[in-house]
Amino acid sequence: MSKFVKLRDVCIRITDGAHYSPAGVKEGFPMLSVKDMRDNGFDYSACKFISKVDFDDLVRNDCKPLINDILIAKDGSYLKHVFVTKNEIDQAILSSIGILRPDLNSIVPEYLKYYLQTKSVKDTVAKKYVSGSALPRIILKNFGEIDILNSDISTQQKIASTLSTIDDKIELNNRINYHLAYQRLRKPIK
Repeated sequence: MSKFVKLRDVCIRITDGAHYSPAGVKEGFPMLSVKDMRDNGFDYSACKFISKVDFDDLVRNDCKPLINDILIAKDGSYLKHVFVTKNEIDQAILSSIGILRPDLNSIVPEYLKYYLQTKSVKDTVAKKYVSGSALPRIILKNFGEIDILNSDISTQQKIASTLSTIDDKIELNNRINYHLAYQRLRKPIK
């Protein structure tokens, strides 16, 4: 049976990244912000890098995403990007990204990701929890207030699996379209 619960009830931690930005270095550890987020992960091509000392400090402050953490854009383009951390990578994030650490006994991370991406959730969040006009954002404490339709784990897994299969097919089609367009550009004009 499904019931609504608060996001805070299915997460063991709701936090965000660093509230200060360490000095950049040429080579080091990725320091990522909402501008580096994409639909299914990070784009590292223009990200900032930080030193080992700064990285270690941010790890101590829980600014390193762990496997199964849901990362969510919270500043500027709030809820535009939501994805599950699939691999533990030595990287740190800034406060423009929220970290939801789900209780794996209560909720399937992929299910939560898809749920947070629904139009109804985005509309509700925009009406109830977004503040700021120049830079709209969700205040961290408000994340825990979001209502989540919490089904049993088996149902969540089925929903997440079905949607993931569709996403994989969309991603494959996008890559095929990209390569076809690239091939057309490379053909000589007659």
